[in-house]
Amino acid sequence: MARSFEFKSERFLMRPPVAQDARQIACCVNDKTMARNLARLPHPYAPSDALDWIAYADKARAQGREYAFVITHVEAGVIGSVGFNRARGEAWEIGYWVDPAVQGKGVATEAATALLAWGNREFGITKFVAGHFQDNPASGRVLEKLGFERVGEKQLYSLARGGKDLAWRYALGASADVAMGVAR
Repeated sequence: MARSFEFKSERFLMRPPVAQDARQIACCVNDKTMARNLARLPHPYAPSDALDWIAYADKARAQGREYAFVITHVEAGVIGSVGFNRARGEAWEIGYWVDPAVQGKGVATEAATALLAWGNREFGITKFVAGHFQDNPASGRVLEKLGFERVGEKQLYSLARGGKDLAWRYALGASADVAMGVAR
């Protein structure tokens, strides 16, 4: 049976990003605060950066090591992204970003809830890890709503921060050691 790489929540459709999304993705994420809260996002962020990310996401999906989706709304188009990549052992690390114009409206929570269900349905994944920089408590609230437990703190890298900064680590179905990166 072929896998479906599209899934829905109550308000949104999550699907792989395509080249036609590049301009809208760049508009959403060309934000210094957002860039500081993500590991690999440069700032400033141009449509060419979005095209590079889309090509990377396609290759990673084909290799089965990472699954990235855009969060789309029927009227607004692309309003965010959600996905996961292989972490350690059987655990997968989730991540997300949401257009600043719609932050605080439950978008990340709804999309990430649908992502976890999709990962379980399509791949049988039950172990997830995540993290957020300590100066981004809204991301921690999303993780807690998803059922993640905070298990420790660790220095994590951010391209836009120009180095490492203190982050909280979380686990859902995975051990604290896996979430902290010290066990497989």
